[in-house]
Amino acid sequence: MSKSRIYLLIIGMSIVLALLIFVQVNIIGNAADLKEEQFGQLVKRCLMRVASRLEEEEAKKILLTDQFSSPLTPNTPAEKEIFSSPSDLINRKQINFSFNIVQNPDGVLSAKASLNESDTTYAIGEEKQPLHPGSLYDQQTNMAANDQQDFMQKIQDHDRYTRNLQYHLMLSNRPIEQRVDKELLHIFLEDEFKSHGINLDYEFVVKSYNKGEEKIILSSDDYKSTRKFEHQTPLFSNDPGSQKPNYLKVYFPESRKFFLTSTSFMVYPTLLLVAFIIGIFAYTIVIIFKQKKLSSIKNDFINNMTHELKTPISTISLASQMLRDNSVSNTPSAIERMSGVIYDESKRLSMQVEKVLQMAIFNEGRLKMKFKNFDLHEVLSTVVQNFEIRVQSLHGKISLQANAEKYTIYGDHVHITNVLFNLLDNAVKYRNGEPLINVTTGNQRDSIEIVIEDNGIGIAREHQKHIFERFYRVPTGNVHNVKGFGLGLHYVYKIIDAHKGTIKVESVLNKGTKFIINIPIKD
Repeated sequence: MSKSRIYLLIIGMSIVLALLIFVQVNIIGNAADLKEEQFGQLVKRCLMRVASRLEEEEAKKILLTDQFSSPLTPNTPAEKEIFSSPSDLINRKQINFSFNIVQNPDGVLSAKASLNESDTTYAIGEEKQPLHPGSLYDQQTNMAANDQQDFMQKIQDHDRYTRNLQYHLMLSNRPIEQRVDKELLHIFLEDEFKSHGINLDYEFVVKSYNKGEEKIILSSDDYKSTRKFEHQTPLFSNDPGSQKPNYLKVYFPESRKFFLTSTSFMVYPTLLLVAFIIGIFAYTIVIIFKQKKLSSIKNDFINNMTHELKTPISTISLASQMLRDNSVSNTPSAIERMSGVIYDESKRLSMQVEKVLQMAIFNEGRLKMKFKNFDLHEVLSTVVQNFEIRVQSLHGKISLQANAEKYTIYGDHVHITNVLFNLLDNAVKYRNGEPLINVTTGNQRDSIEIVIEDNGIGIAREHQKHIFERFYRVPTGNVHNVKGFGLGLHYVYKIIDAHKGTIKVESVLNKGTKFIINIPIKD
């Protein structure tokens, strides 16, 4: 897959993911707004109930005033005029009461009583009875007493209504400061909120807006006037006349947190789902880039392997043609030289094929090792001696300093030998001039440390963490003076890891490389 397609895939998946997050955020936001709207309606009902209870408290005061004396004293002349006593009201009226008994031609008596208050006449009652001379006086007396009792009851009812109306008018004209008690208001709010299941902390305030100016009448101790949104309801909206600009307001400092918490059943699964999708997306992108890198490395490996296999095959083919060509003298020395070339190139070809097969078997987990105790110093000495002639032919030097006191390890003799051979072979191949190689051993706690140091071309820092990867080769541009498959150091890493050991590299470009191996020892 080309880079452009990969980038298009990343952009497309990013857009889809962004749209998914946008949709989920809108859904959660709409749910929170709905919760907030329902909460606002519930709070408004509570506030309306509190305002109604405040009016009921005033109504109770009116009833108490009807039975006892008024608990309030008129202060202004207008209140004194309104709240005049009922007796004064009666005294200012001219009341006339008359009671007449008339006998009609049929001998039936009729009694009629009337009340004249100023220019108003109240008909109290009228009764018609047959004439019984023996009881005429008693009937007249009883009728007069009953009518007078009814009249006095009506006077009392009128007096009670007038007093209540006067008291209500006087209270409605009082300042709001004298009509609302802070402690009583707090009790009502607490009771209503708890009864409706609202357990949030709140702050309240009573404000007046006379002549368009806002004035705080009373408030809770921690009220802050900088709040933008407050739930409100008018106070004493049933007063006679026009509605007064007095409002009870409440706000909840933790309301936003409450709404988010109430929608947590949607938030947390959404966050988990989005995180899961992002993780899968990121992992997919990483896998794509790894596969692209692996594909590139495999292509390089195939090219290198083709070249490595083609060279000995071409050499063998050329030597065979020379042996078959009659124009070339087939002397014993020439035949021996040609057969030697064929043998060496065949051996080289066999080694290359064996490396590829061994690595395939190792990666598939089918490689079986034969562990046993052996002397590591003895193995190192043999490998160094084998390389000594090769290094000296390049006018270089190789040395071994066996400083470890404990050097018996438990491992596979053949594979450990191959590891040391590969590292020394790299030191020779990637030399910088005359090779200088130093091999040192020492003990580190319960392990033996092997250090192989050279003065070669070195490895750049950005490539050091990749050199143990399969097929990886440090890029050298168009220079291909050193051939290989990129399998040697990967093989070394796998063998050391199978022995529960560690290997690390320290290198400076154009100054040399140091490989440090630690393998557990066996007493």
